[in-house]
Parts: sequence; C-alpha cells; structure tokens
Amino acid sequence: MIRRIAAGLGIALLTIAAAPPAPPPAAEPAANVAAALPIIDAAIASGRLEDAALIIARLAATHDSPELRLRSAELALASAGPVEAITWFSTLTDVPETAARARQGLGLAQYRTGDHVAAQKSLEAAVAADPALLRSWIALAAIADGKRDFAAADAAYAKALAIDPNSAAALTNRGYSLLLRDRAADAEADLVRAAQIDPGLAVAQTNLRVARAMQGKYREAFAGSNKESLAADLNNVGFGALARGDTHIAETYFNRALSLNPRFDPIAWANLRYLKSLTQPLGTGVSDEELPH
Repeated sequence: MIRRIAAGLGIALLTIAAAPPAPPPAAEPAANVAAALPIIDAAIASGRLEDAALIIARLAATHDSPELRLRSAELALASAGPVEAITWFSTLTDVPETAARARQGLGLAQYRTGDHVAAQKSLEAAVAADPALLRSWIALAAIADGKRDFAAADAAYAKALAIDPNSAAALTNRGYSLLLRDRAADAEADLVRAAQIDPGLAVAQTNLRVARAMQGKYREAFAGSNKESLAADLNNVGFGALARGDTHIAETYFNRALSLNPRFDPIAWANLRYLKSLTQPLGTGVSDEELPH
C-alpha cells in the first residue's frame, strides 16, 4: 500500500557517530555536556537508542540542563512512545532556550497519538518561533495532506525543502502527497530523488513501485525486487495497477503474492476482496512473462 515515511517525523539524520560511553568523571563540565549533545542526537537518529540512553544517564547523574532534558524527551519519542514523550516535551515548552524545539517534539508526539488538531497547533507555534525546524514543516505538510488541503501541504513541503533540499523524508512524503492527487509522474520524480539520497529508505522504494505501477510502468516498478521482497512488491505494484484501473493485472499480481505465501497473506486477500467488489469484470490477467522472476 502507499505509505507515509515514519522517519520523516523523526530526528533528521546526523553524521556524528556515537562514541562508547566512558566511565563518569567526578563532575561533568558544561563544555563536555555540550559536546555530547550532537553525539546523543546522532545515536537517536541512527536508532542506537541504548547508546543514547547510556550517555544521557551518565551525564544526568552529575548535570542537569534543558538541553539534556530535551534529549531525554527525544529519546522517549523514539523509544518509549508518544505519551511519555508528551510529558517530557511539555516541561520544556516554556523554557526559552528549548521552547521552539520542545513545541516541535510535542507536536510530533501529538501527531503520533492521532491528535492532529493539537499537533497542528503545537507545530505552528514551533515554526512561528523558529522557521528553520525541518521536522515541523514535514509534519504540518502531512497534516494538510490528511485534510486534502494540498495547497497548504505544498507550501509546507516547499518550506521543508528550502531548509534541506536533500531531505529524503520531505521528498518521500511529498511523493506520497502527489500520489494522493493521482500525479504519479511527479511523485516518481520525487521518490527517485529520495531513493538516490537514501538508498536504504524502504518506504521511498515502496512508494516508487506504486508510482510507476500507476503509470503502467510495471517492469520498472519491479526494479530491485528480490526473492525476499517479491510478495510485498507484488502487492504494492498490484495496488498501483488497481489505482490505475488495470484490474486484470492487479488480480494477477495479488494472486501471485498469495501463491508465494500460501499460509495467509492478509494484504493480498484484502486487495483481492476489494478488487472483486468492483463492478468491472475480471479477466485472466497478464502472462507470466510480465512478472518478475
């Protein structure tokens, strides 16, 4: 199915690698804490949450600051979940040095709970205080997409990409937005760029398959598919074919996905049930030559 990137609402990827935590000294000078902050950011961004937690715990034993507590909030958002993160971020929204970023984190956490009204309010306050908050603009665009307010979504994506033209998250999410509008060719362009910037971003590859299938570019849609991913790829390309109205091709791909996973494939079954509910009669599908091998 078409999916929105999760990482787009996470901390933007940093390049600093986390160093192994050293034994805590008798006291942590403020300069050492400041030097550790980007290391914590990098650890959270790359999913090394245990490393981030260890560094935070070591520093918190001898030092307390809004910046360090902000990292605890970001760690909670990445690990414990949005409810705990809301508690952390809420304690920092009135602290001048962290207010804008805390409102951003609060808005992201609220978004993940499904409270998009509160999230929009928090995120708008965040960018009003600091227009350079990339994640806030991406989240605001996602909220606008959910309301089908594509003019607002375009404006927010433009802000995000002005901040970072190479944001794979922003490009992937804008590609998703364009798919919602049946602008598959424009979506493909964004998703190709996103995949080039971050080849490991699976959701960009998934949405790229859908975008190509929606244009009838089925062979291209399976580029890079392998034995492990083929069942999922068949479902996604089949979904794109269904969105295009190629029900015969969609049926073939969904049935092929089921044949690769004979135990049960709920996605393929759901797609087939929806397809069979359509009034257009089904045919025999495409030949095996059109399927990846």
